[in-house]
Amino acid sequence: MQMHIDKMLAQQIVNTVKDVCGQNVNFIDASGMIYASTDENRIGTFHEIGFQAAQTGTMIEVSENNSFTGTQKGVNLPVYHNNDMVAVIGITGDPQDVKKYAYLA
Repeated sequence: MQMHIDKMLAQQIVNTVKDVCGQNVNFIDASGMIYASTDENRIGTFHEIGFQAAQTGTMIEVSENNSFTGTQKGVNLPVYHNNDMVAVIGITGDPQDVKKYAYLA
Protein backbone atom coordinates (compact mmCIF):
# COMPACT_ATOMS: atom_id res chain seq x y z
CA MET A 1 0.00 0.00 0.00
CA GLN A 2 1.48 3.34 -1.03
CA MET A 3 1.28 6.10 1.54
CA HIS A 4 0.43 9.64 0.46
CA ILE A 5 1.48 12.72 2.40
CA ASP A 6 -1.21 15.39 2.13
CA LYS A 7 -0.40 18.94 1.09
CA MET A 8 -0.90 20.42 4.56
CA LEU A 9 1.57 18.01 6.18
CA ALA A 10 4.01 18.43 3.29
CA GLN A 11 3.86 22.21 3.72
CA GLN A 12 4.52 21.86 7.46
CA ILE A 13 7.53 19.66 6.71
CA VAL A 14 9.08 22.07 4.18
CA ASN A 15 8.51 25.03 6.51
CA THR A 16 10.18 23.19 9.40
CA VAL A 17 13.16 22.11 7.30
CA LYS A 18 13.59 25.71 6.08
CA ASP A 19 13.56 26.91 9.70
CA VAL A 20 16.49 24.55 10.39
CA CYS A 21 18.57 25.03 7.23
CA GLY A 22 17.60 28.52 6.04
CA GLN A 23 17.14 27.37 2.42
CA ASN A 24 14.09 26.92 0.20
CA VAL A 25 12.61 23.43 0.35
CA ASN A 26 10.29 21.59 -2.07
CA PHE A 27 8.11 18.50 -1.68
CA ILE A 28 7.88 16.77 -5.05
CA ASP A 29 5.55 13.93 -6.04
CA ALA A 30 6.40 10.90 -8.18
CA SER A 31 5.34 12.73 -11.35
CA GLY A 32 7.81 15.55 -10.65
CA MET A 33 5.23 18.14 -9.60
CA ILE A 34 6.08 20.36 -6.65
CA TYR A 35 3.09 20.20 -4.30
CA ALA A 36 4.52 22.02 -1.29
CA SER A 37 7.31 24.58 -1.17
CA THR A 38 8.70 27.43 0.88
CA ASP A 39 8.69 29.36 -2.43
CA GLU A 40 4.98 29.48 -3.24
CA ASN A 41 5.72 30.43 -6.86
CA ARG A 42 7.11 26.93 -7.41
CA ILE A 43 4.02 25.05 -6.20
CA GLY A 44 2.37 23.29 -9.15
CA THR A 45 5.46 23.45 -11.36
CA PHE A 46 7.43 20.56 -12.84
CA HIS A 47 10.81 19.66 -11.32
CA GLU A 48 12.82 17.53 -13.76
CA ILE A 49 15.42 16.28 -11.29
CA GLY A 50 12.76 15.61 -8.63
CA PHE A 51 11.05 13.41 -11.21
CA GLN A 52 14.32 11.61 -11.99
CA ALA A 53 15.03 11.10 -8.28
CA ALA A 54 11.55 9.60 -7.83
CA GLN A 55 11.99 7.29 -10.83
CA THR A 56 15.46 6.07 -9.87
CA GLY A 57 15.00 6.08 -6.10
CA THR A 58 18.34 7.80 -5.62
CA MET A 59 19.53 11.17 -4.38
CA ILE A 60 20.48 13.53 -7.18
CA GLU A 61 22.61 16.63 -6.72
CA VAL A 62 22.35 19.63 -9.02
CA SER A 63 25.42 21.86 -9.20
CA GLU A 64 24.04 24.72 -11.35
CA ASN A 65 20.77 26.66 -11.46
CA ASN A 66 18.47 26.11 -14.46
CA SER A 67 20.50 23.25 -15.89
CA PHE A 68 17.28 21.14 -15.87
CA THR A 69 13.61 22.12 -16.21
CA GLY A 70 12.33 23.77 -13.03
CA THR A 71 15.50 22.97 -11.14
CA GLN A 72 17.82 25.02 -8.99
CA LYS A 73 21.17 24.14 -7.42
CA GLY A 74 20.70 21.72 -4.52
CA VAL A 75 19.87 18.14 -3.57
CA ASN A 76 16.83 15.97 -4.23
CA LEU A 77 16.30 12.95 -2.00
CA PRO A 78 13.50 10.37 -2.28
CA VAL A 79 11.59 9.76 0.96
CA TYR A 80 10.41 6.23 1.73
CA HIS A 81 7.81 4.76 4.09
CA ASN A 82 7.58 0.97 4.37
CA ASN A 83 9.74 0.63 1.24
CA ASP A 84 7.39 2.82 -0.83
CA MET A 85 8.64 6.12 -2.23
CA VAL A 86 6.22 8.77 -0.97
CA ALA A 87 7.89 11.98 -2.17
CA VAL A 88 11.15 13.70 -3.03
CA ILE A 89 12.51 16.42 -0.77
CA GLY A 90 14.44 19.07 -2.68
CA ILE A 91 16.60 21.61 -0.85
CA THR A 92 18.06 24.59 -2.67
CA GLY A 93 21.70 25.52 -2.07
CA ASP A 94 25.21 24.19 -2.44
CA PRO A 95 24.82 20.39 -2.42
CA GLN A 96 27.68 19.89 0.03
CA ASP A 97 26.08 22.33 2.48
CA VAL A 98 22.45 21.18 2.26
CA LYS A 99 22.80 17.41 1.83
CA LYS A 100 22.73 16.82 5.61
CA TYR A 101 19.39 18.62 5.85
CA ALA A 102 17.85 16.44 3.16
CA TYR A 103 18.66 13.37 5.26
CA LEU A 104 17.19 15.08 8.32
CA ALA A 105 13.95 15.82 6.48
